[in-house]
Amino acid sequence: MAVTLAGPAGLAAAPILTAVTNAGTAGIERDLVGRAQHNAMLVAVGSILATASVILALLALNATTRGVTSTTAVPWIITLLVCGAVVGLICVSQQRLWLRAANAWGAGVPNGGERLSWVLHLVSYPVVVLGLFAGIAASHAVDFAGAVANWSALAIVPLIASQVVGAVRYVRKAGPPGTVPTHVRALAARIERSRHED
Repeated sequence: MAVTLAGPAGLAAAPILTAVTNAGTAGIERDLVGRAQHNAMLVAVGSILATASVILALLALNATTRGVTSTTAVPWIITLLVCGAVVGLICVSQQRLWLRAANAWGAGVPNGGERLSWVLHLVSYPVVVLGLFAGIAASHAVDFAGAVANWSALAIVPLIASQVVGAVRYVRKAGPPGTVPTHVRALAARIERSRHED
């Protein structure tokens, strides 16, 4: 039920109501900026993990130059290396988009990076799957033994972690990151809604 004050009392209450409304808006903006900065920090951790994956892939590549090693492992290691670098670039881009969103939301202006961020998060999935396959194939090429297999297997771990921690955190004002369980829950909820509508 809305209460309207007429006369001098209404004029006196108007600045107070405006101040309360502005304070509420400022609080929402502060929350959005804090959320954006938190996500930017997590995406930065994803960038570090992707860098670790690239370093481990380089160590696997270096191990192919010593001793008797199957040359069929080299293309797979290079693929793993490239996948780590691509996920790292996605994380860096996501961090910049989150920081841009924090500045936009703090200033109360629209942010235009949501669509690009969402596309980047989608691209990260096939890149990580390819990197996982490449790491396993590199280890298989050397019969899962020796330094090449060890470094290739180790490079997979930070690659997946960088995607889970950083690359899937696409820019949006609310909601969890775009991880596979989140997509599965959203799909299940959509199916459940369609059953109730029928």
